[in-house]
Amino acid sequence: MIAVIDVETTGLNPYRHDRIVELAAVVIDQDGKVIRELATLVNPERDMGPSHIHGLTAKDVHEAPRFTDIASTLTEFLDGCVAVAGHNVRFDLSFLTAEFDRIGRAFPDCPSLCTMQLAGGGNLARACSDYGVPFDGQAHAALDDARAAAQLLAVLLRDAPHLSASVLALPPIRWSPIPHAPVRLLTRHEAERRHLQPPSYIEKLLARLQPDLPADVQDAAALAYTALLDRALADRHVDEDEGKSLLEIATKWSMSGQLVQRIHREYVVRLGMAALTDGTVSDTERRDLLHVGRMLGLSATDLDSVLAEGSRRLAMGQVAAAAPVQAERPGGLTGKCVCFTGECQCRVNGRSLTRDMAMALAARHGMVVTESVTKKLDVLVVADPLTQSGKAKKARQYGIPIMHELVFWRALGLNVE
Repeated sequence: MIAVIDVETTGLNPYRHDRIVELAAVVIDQDGKVIRELATLVNPERDMGPSHIHGLTAKDVHEAPRFTDIASTLTEFLDGCVAVAGHNVRFDLSFLTAEFDRIGRAFPDCPSLCTMQLAGGGNLARACSDYGVPFDGQAHAALDDARAAAQLLAVLLRDAPHLSASVLALPPIRWSPIPHAPVRLLTRHEAERRHLQPPSYIEKLLARLQPDLPADVQDAAALAYTALLDRALADRHVDEDEGKSLLEIATKWSMSGQLVQRIHREYVVRLGMAALTDGTVSDTERRDLLHVGRMLGLSATDLDSVLAEGSRRLAMGQVAAAAPVQAERPGGLTGKCVCFTGECQCRVNGRSLTRDMAMALAARHGMVVTESVTKKLDVLVVADPLTQSGKAKKARQYGIPIMHELVFWRALGLNVE
């Protein structure tokens, strides 16, 4: 049996601090028949790196096992295999070796087969096309890549009978014993399915059946509750404590689920109005609206009607200033100390923001920019709300406010995409 593996990572260099964020292995027999498969996201315990390549965010891996949790499961899965294969297999093996080193275990010096080398070079999609292997999966999704590489390897071995015979004559790889640790794997598709489910605090909020409040009391409650949403959503994540707080406040103020639902929808409508001010909704803004909407109990299908309502109000002369305060008004951050973490996702004037550009832009708007997190920091700006970068961990430890980059730039009065 041969194990065909693929890993997605936070970067290119396993010898520094880059880590595995997704791992897949497909075990095939000498005829290319799939015997078993394994796939899981991996919590890298650091920032996610180039999300635009692997398509994963910290939210996806937040509940995923760490590598140390899956090491024994992986070696048990690979038991009986005589070789490890992959497309540019040296890259995959270098990361696996580094991960095993981190947990104090040796990764065996096992025989390997590289489909990239055997196919004469080129990326996986190109090699599959050259050899007539169908590849209709998602590029840079570990299981899809491992499956395609396994099919490609089967074709390549059929064309090289001497190589195939020599591989089959190899003894099974000897793995260092690792005590078995029960673990629940989390696939990319399972993580996506979980994201579609409304947060538990939303279900509890919207299920509240309270009598309607008098109009003046209702308006006051809506205003105060919206201000709390602003604070909770500044980092574009509602954690468990914040969710409990929103539920407790709605209960104390006798707010019905219907009223909460109306406030949540109005909140997203006004965000949509802010996005529509320049006449279009960028991909970044749409993702933000979808993300906030989900946290507030709106479905993806609600977004079109929300944007239509925002557009109608703008056409009637209402202004986007009615949009949520978003934690700070323009100028409210002047003189404060800011730090950035993670890859920027926003664009300004059609240009993608780099870290250097973001720091210079913040400085030009009167902020003190620093590259490290200390107790004197006023705000940490993140591209990924659940990032586990060292800076984010330290900011949470110190209780330093964290802001999502889109919220931050709008708070400075900038129109970003």
